[in-house]
Amino acid sequence: MSNKKKRLITRTIILVVLLGVVGFTLYQNLHKDKKVAIGDKAPNFKLETLDGETFRLKDLEGKAVLINFWGTWCEPCKREMPLIQKAYEKYHKQGFEVVSIDQKEAKFIVNKFIKQYGLTFPVMQDKDSKVNNMYNVYNLPASFFVNREGKVVRMEEGEMKKKDLEKWIHEIL
Repeated sequence: MSNKKKRLITRTIILVVLLGVVGFTLYQNLHKDKKVAIGDKAPNFKLETLDGETFRLKDLEGKAVLINFWGTWCEPCKREMPLIQKAYEKYHKQGFEVVSIDQKEAKFIVNKFIKQYGLTFPVMQDKDSKVNNMYNVYNLPASFFVNREGKVVRMEEGEMKKKDLEKWIHEIL
């Protein structure tokens, strides 16, 4: 192999590595804003409720908010949903809101679940996983506690227990 050919191969390898590093850096920078962290302002989103109403998170400014991602097939979600409903009934008059986001299921299945559990808080569907991705949700259930200033103060993945849920609601009220 000639020296000229060796230099060409070496330069090509260096160029490919540099392009890979630049591409990875651009990817990280584009997606870093989408990850929610404690202390961040909760990203606003717009979804449609099952009733066909438009919901915007920013409309709840000044309220304590629990954003809960769930699915009807998720056993821990089923176990924690009655706790969330009871907490909503208990603290709603104090400015506590629940934003319940189902993950891409058929509307009739979600409506059946709502009736079964007697849910009275707003339920939305994230049909294209836009909000799910915005909040970096990978496992269900996932809950975000947002204080009255609109900042995320707690993120919980997995089933919540009554004692913890009560404590965390008091943190944001």
